[in-house]
Amino acid sequence: MKPLRQDPIFNNLWRMINIIIALGTLAAAYGGIVNPEITSIPAILAMTFPLWLLLSVIVIVIGICIPGMRKTATIPAIGIACCIGPILAYAPMHFSTPAINEDPQEPSFTLLSYNTLAFNDIQRDSIITDKELIKQAIDNGARNPTASYIISTDADILCLQEFRGPFPSEPLFYTKEQVDTLKRMYPYYRPFHGEDIMSRFPLKAVELRQPQSPYAWFGAAIADIQGHRTLLVSLHLQSIGLNNADKELFRNLTDGDVESKSQIKQVRSQLLGKLSNAFKERAKQARMLREQIDSIGIENVIVAGDFNDIPDCFALRELCRDDFKSAFASAGCGPEITYHANRFYFHIDHILYRGAMRAVAYQRGVCPNSDHYPIMARFVWDD
Repeated sequence: MKPLRQDPIFNNLWRMINIIIALGTLAAAYGGIVNPEITSIPAILAMTFPLWLLLSVIVIVIGICIPGMRKTATIPAIGIACCIGPILAYAPMHFSTPAINEDPQEPSFTLLSYNTLAFNDIQRDSIITDKELIKQAIDNGARNPTASYIISTDADILCLQEFRGPFPSEPLFYTKEQVDTLKRMYPYYRPFHGEDIMSRFPLKAVELRQPQSPYAWFGAAIADIQGHRTLLVSLHLQSIGLNNADKELFRNLTDGDVESKSQIKQVRSQLLGKLSNAFKERAKQARMLREQIDSIGIENVIVAGDFNDIPDCFALRELCRDDFKSAFASAGCGPEITYHANRFYFHIDHILYRGAMRAVAYQRGVCPNSDHYPIMARFVWDD
């Protein structure tokens, strides 16, 4: 019997598998180029890019390890080589960037972006409602962990999403002490529907036209940062809008429990339908925001928040065009996730910037109490 590698049927099948994986990797890598208002299939495929990369690496390793199959391994290797740009957008390789708290010699400032989940704590099984138990817990030192984390970062500017504001909530252990500390640290505050901005630098509110959606908002202000007039935007783009039934269906899918035709049809109609609609709405919202930023005419701009979409997606491309940069791509290192609930492990929070500044440090926080992780960047001025 011939060795498997000498079987022409196996060779042809293995070559076809390698070609399919290489093409899938390329399609996923550049899916963000296609406008989801035309078709959302490339955008959905782009969400699977890390999986295609993993498959490519696996077949390359197998090809190298099996004598006589090494030529075939060049197919996925070429596919990976053609995806260097998207790969670096997902996993930049800035190994020598300084720590976020390492203050450079040049004038600098730090900015924290965080979807706070309204200071709810997903680590807790339930919210305590007994007032006496709440008082006892606070007297014993209980504090809202999300608020405590924000205070501990000592960032100069906060772009917060789903923010409860400077109003104590004892059931969440968000105490008056924490509120007073935030007010003292950040005397300038621009509230808007939870997409709020707090700052050590003077702020002037900017009214932006809002998306016609209950899942998306823009909060904006002009700040005087160390003598530089800067537009700050805290945003929340269109979320998928999954309900509990959708999340349960996704859990079944990731557990491998979706077997029947009716369940597969349900996945397609419920999950993919909502995903498709969200991609389209985010494209419109990013375009709307970009038009307003251009109309304001300020060179220095930072847009930070919950984009509900991955790096290199169409919405980010629509907003960034050729003048915005990503703080993560400029100063981050390696892949990361910023959303970690309901088994949706994606990088969907971003800090974008343009103008006479550059990101010299980037950090994803480890506070697990919200469904998002916080992200933070340090900027220095070029002039």
